[in-house]
Amino acid sequence: MNEQPSLPRNHYGGDDVAARVLSSLHPAQVDRLAALDQFHVGGAAASRRLAERAGIGEGQSMLDLGSGLGGPARLLAGEFGADVTGIDLTSGFCRIAQALSARAGYAETTRFCAADALRLPFADDSFDAIWTEHVAMNIGDRDALYRELLRVTRPGGVLALYDVVAGANVAALVYPVPWASEPSQSHLIDMDGLRRVVTAAGWTARHFHDESAAALNWLATARPPKGVDGPTLRDVMGPGFPRMIANLRENFEAGRLAAVQAVFEK
Repeated sequence: MNEQPSLPRNHYGGDDVAARVLSSLHPAQVDRLAALDQFHVGGAAASRRLAERAGIGEGQSMLDLGSGLGGPARLLAGEFGADVTGIDLTSGFCRIAQALSARAGYAETTRFCAADALRLPFADDSFDAIWTEHVAMNIGDRDALYRELLRVTRPGGVLALYDVVAGANVAALVYPVPWASEPSQSHLIDMDGLRRVVTAAGWTARHFHDESAAALNWLATARPPKGVDGPTLRDVMGPGFPRMIANLRENFEAGRLAAVQAVFEK
């Protein structure tokens, strides 16, 4: 795998996180994985909105770019009937995702591997749809990213993305945030810039929705899960995770961050 210096592998923890999380997850807790594996603002509800906007359906072959712990992939397989291949730069996340899928009964319809988003190990025209949530903030070369995603998408296929973007307030972000411990790890662009760079790569915009109000509402009202004895995202991200979420909320409230869901077509 060709590693990109701008991608903060160490920010997301080492491979030991997989053993630690899996050892603390009891099989009976599989139905409560949302406390662990929906690693994006808005949780599963936001993923469902994006899947509906993108028209994800039965039998579609999908690539989940930055699949994390596999929650969205399992949602897409279980609720929308998709067949999902997930990639993530963090190999420990892939190990957790694969194990959680096996325990939840999705071993046949989801699979995960470590790979570089800018040099995907797939042939041209491999997928009906590309899915990515809260990933591009870590990637500096957006032109190369969206061209590479276009390459592996079949004609008529879609790119469904949910991104945190730069807001109207250009003041510096308060760090750490969930995707970056400090500024060199963060590569935000604003909504207009996102639309321009994706379309310049050869995609056609089909749907573009400002998700900022929903994201801010979720951040203002979400509470830590109750009655969950197994691992949560704090176990994955470490003791600093509550501070990351508090800073994320502060940055949204101040207008330094915004959010967008968009669907593009090849």
